[in-house]
Amino acid sequence: MTNQVWEYTEAARILGEAVSVRKERVRFVVITKTKLLWIGLAILGLLALLAVVTTRTLPIVGDELQLRRADVVLDAGHGGIDSGAHDGAGVYEKDIVLDVVLRMREYLARYGLTVELTRETDQDLSGFETHRRGRHRQDLANRVKIMNQGQVAVSIHVNAIADPSVHGAVVFYARGSEQGKLLAEKVLAELGKVQHLNHSFVVPRENIYVLRNTSVPTILVELGFISNAEDKAKLITESYRQTLAEAVSRGILDYFEVELEEDVTPDGAEGEEGPLAPEESSRQGEGFFRRWLPFLFK
Repeated sequence: MTNQVWEYTEAARILGEAVSVRKERVRFVVITKTKLLWIGLAILGLLALLAVVTTRTLPIVGDELQLRRADVVLDAGHGGIDSGAHDGAGVYEKDIVLDVVLRMREYLARYGLTVELTRETDQDLSGFETHRRGRHRQDLANRVKIMNQGQVAVSIHVNAIADPSVHGAVVFYARGSEQGKLLAEKVLAELGKVQHLNHSFVVPRENIYVLRNTSVPTILVELGFISNAEDKAKLITESYRQTLAEAVSRGILDYFEVELEEDVTPDGAEGEEGPLAPEESSRQGEGFFRRWLPFLFK
């Protein structure tokens, strides 16, 4: 094999060793700096395209992208031995909100969203069968675990306070959560189309457990006040609960930038008018206003 003399300028670099030898011929792979530049730009372009696609399909939590199992997790507040707010005459928050959440799941599913629920029946999530110390906190902690499995989470409640004149929906979000605030505003805007709002703005909170402890954009929706006669009269009807379910769902769909159809209400969706039929065990529920204290301040 004869000696070979290679002359090259700074414009070219020889990468690696000889890759083949045949009859005194030596072949080297030579890549110019110009080629390296184009290869680098092509790789950067592919990475940028991948980032755009990923950003459109994955939820943003803080500054990180996280893959989630469901698009939306719906939380029907209370349940089981915890009735939530009630009117003292057989109307319980836990029954109203579960009915609304089940209707929401059906509505959202028709638009292709995957929906998970924290509960599908009249149950408490603490695992305790009696009112014992730590039951309420354990219930909330278990709800949060489920709510963190979605891209967003929506907790549904109804309200009750001492002043019977207060009425209308209220939407809370975690203070400092821009995505939570956006979701809350979308939902409140839709609720404002179907009822007269007592609050025309969303409310930031730091002391609501499910808002403070979730890692995804989360809102808490108070659909109305059963301490207000007009609100209660509507909340116990199936048609109004369907209206509320669709309104909150439209806000969620707007957040996800899903184009709405003019009318996707199934035939007979309004159903029969009439009050809910709470189970007998509901009468063991926690006091009329107690939900505001343990739920908001624990």
